[in-house]
Amino acid sequence: MKNLTKLSLGLAAAFLASCGDDKAAPDAPKPIDAAPDAAPDAFMPPAAPTLGAQIDRMARPAVNTALVAPLETNATLKTAKKDAYNQAAVPGNWLLTQLDPAMAAVNVRAEFARNIAFFDVLDTGMTNVTGAGCGNGALYMSPPSPTSYGSLATVLADDELYIDTTKGVCNFYLSLEVEVATGGGVPHTSCGGRTLTMDVVDISYSLLSAGTSGFDPTMAFKPKIIDGADAHTDVSNDNFPFLGAPR
Repeated sequence: MKNLTKLSLGLAAAFLASCGDDKAAPDAPKPIDAAPDAAPDAFMPPAAPTLGAQIDRMARPAVNTALVAPLETNATLKTAKKDAYNQAAVPGNWLLTQLDPAMAAVNVRAEFARNIAFFDVLDTGMTNVTGAGCGNGALYMSPPSPTSYGSLATVLADDELYIDTTKGVCNFYLSLEVEVATGGGVPHTSCGGRTLTMDVVDISYSLLSAGTSGFDPTMAFKPKIIDGADAHTDVSNDNFPFLGAPR
């Protein structure tokens, strides 16, 4: 019995020696407000990549496609103009960005103002459009002159999407811009901007071609001048993954 007691005491002493430290007294409890021990390894995200030169921008789809060099037959110059538009990185310089290195006067505003005229004629012969033909496009200024489309060109050159966050409905592409471009004729009731289900090209054509007359107010301002391409039916504004299969 004595030997068993001695063995138990020996094991206890060995256990205390192996799990303790070399201090004479046990560790004192750490104050509640004491600094924590070394922090665990924290996740460190990788450094942001260094951005290169801007190669594209597209707040308003089809504007560059439609209004920069649409009838240019020189493929090299056509590409150079579109690249110059896309590579303009400073918003304050967008309006007067030079598009043709050989002609200082060919800036974005001048290019837009000249080429909007080609779209103003698209509604010619349409019986459901008031004043069909030349001169009824948004913000058109008569009499006909090189500056007749200057106001609309200025609006479109500011390649940003305007959004009214006080509106809870977003069902009209460029709602705020349309209000400005029609001189208040079509007041915005939508937040503006763009959603995936909007037919942005039809709305752009209608605005360029006929201003307020290009929309049907009895059908939520449905555009009258259309490109004939059916809208995608496999996209959603609310359900992931939002976009359908590529075509």
